[in-house]
Amino acid sequence: MSFQIKIKNIGKLGDANIRIGDLTVFAGPNNTGKSFVSKLLYSLFNAINIDPVKDYIDNLMKPVRILLRKLIQRIQIADDSISLLFGEMNEEFKKLENLIKEYSADVHEDLDKIILIELSLENLTNMEKIMRWKIEQNLIQNFQVPKLSDLQDVESTSSEVEIEDFGTFKIINEEPLFSINLAQTYANLIYLESPFYWKLKNALENIRDYPSFRRLDDRERLIGVPEYFYDLARALKFQYTGDMAFSNVYERLISKDVIGGKIGFSETGDLLFREKGRQFPMSLTATGVANLGILALLIERKVVDKGTFLFIDEPEAHLHPAWQVIMAEALFNIAKQGAKVVIATHSPDILQTLKALVKKNPKDQSLIALNQFPADDNIIEEDFETKMENIMHELTKPFSNQYIESL
Repeated sequence: MSFQIKIKNIGKLGDANIRIGDLTVFAGPNNTGKSFVSKLLYSLFNAINIDPVKDYIDNLMKPVRILLRKLIQRIQIADDSISLLFGEMNEEFKKLENLIKEYSADVHEDLDKIILIELSLENLTNMEKIMRWKIEQNLIQNFQVPKLSDLQDVESTSSEVEIEDFGTFKIINEEPLFSINLAQTYANLIYLESPFYWKLKNALENIRDYPSFRRLDDRERLIGVPEYFYDLARALKFQYTGDMAFSNVYERLISKDVIGGKIGFSETGDLLFREKGRQFPMSLTATGVANLGILALLIERKVVDKGTFLFIDEPEAHLHPAWQVIMAEALFNIAKQGAKVVIATHSPDILQTLKALVKKNPKDQSLIALNQFPADDNIIEEDFETKMENIMHELTKPFSNQYIESL
C-alpha cells in the first residue's frame, strides 16, 4: 500500500510531494530535509498510534514517580518501613493506571473516526486537548525545539502536512491544528538513528530521569536527546510473545560472516555484545556492529514485527560498503515480509543494492517508493529506472568529478 504526502512551509520544504510505500527511500545530499520529513512523520503517526489519554496521565504522574525513586535512593534506610511505604504507594499507582486504561478504552469506543481541532481552544473536548498536547510535545521533543514555529521555513506563513487517507496537520500562529483519521494505526512505530545513542544508553536515561528541582512552570525540558530514542528504549524493555516475524533477516545479521554475535541485556539492564562466549559493554563495541546489532535485537524481541512502521535515518552510518549491502538487503526483506520501512540515505551502495534486488525480481519494484531530495512540488511521475539513475548521478557526481580531475 502506498500513499501521497503534501508538505508546505515546514523545514526546508517550501512545497513538496512525497510518496510513501512499503519501502520508502528519501535520497539526496546532506541538509536537504530527508531526516526532517522522517521525524515529522514519526511524530505525527506516533501521536495517534499510542493511547493518548494514558500517555497524558503518565506524563502528569512521571515527576512524582521520579522524585519518589530519587528520595528512596538518597535515604539511609534503618529498617524496612520506608520500603514498605514505597511499595504500598507503587501499588496504588498501579491501581490508578488500571483505572486509566479502562477509562481510555471507554473513551475510544465513543470516539468518531475523525477528530477535528479548531483554532478556538474553548471549543475543544478533553480528548481533543490531549491529542493536541501529544502532537505538540512529539514535535517539540523529537526535534528538540523550544517552539513549533522553529519548524517552519517561513515563520509568518502557515504550514501544512496533508497525508492521504490519514488527515491534515497545520501550524498557524504557533497552534497545532489537525483533522485525523483515528483508524490509521500500526503495530508499532520505531525511529532508529545514530548507534552512538545506544553506546550511551544508561547515561542518557539517567539524564532523562533526573528531576528538575528548579522548574518554575509546567514546561517540558529540552535535554538535547530526541524523545524517539526514549520511546524505543522503553519498547526494548519488553519481549513480546509469538514467533519472530523476520527470523531469516535476524539469522543473517548475527551470522559469523556478518557481526558474529548478538546484542542483549545484562541482569542489570545494560546492553552488551556477546561474541564467542565473551561479552563487551556497548561502549566498547564497534559502531558498525552496534548499527546492525540493534536491528537484530529489535527483531529478536519482536519490537520490529509485521505491521511495524520502521524509520531509519542513514542506515549506512559507520558501515563498510559490504555491510551497507547487508543492511539494505535486511530492510528490503523486512518491508517485503510485512513491515513498512522509511530510510533517509545518501549512500550509493544502499541504492545500488536496491536496484540489483529489483532487477532480480522486477515485481518487487512496486514495493519501493523513491523520493529524490531536495524535494519540490513536481508531480511528474518518472519510472523507477529513470528516477534511480537521476538520484545515483547526483550522489556519485562528487566522486566522478574527483576521479576525472585525478586522471
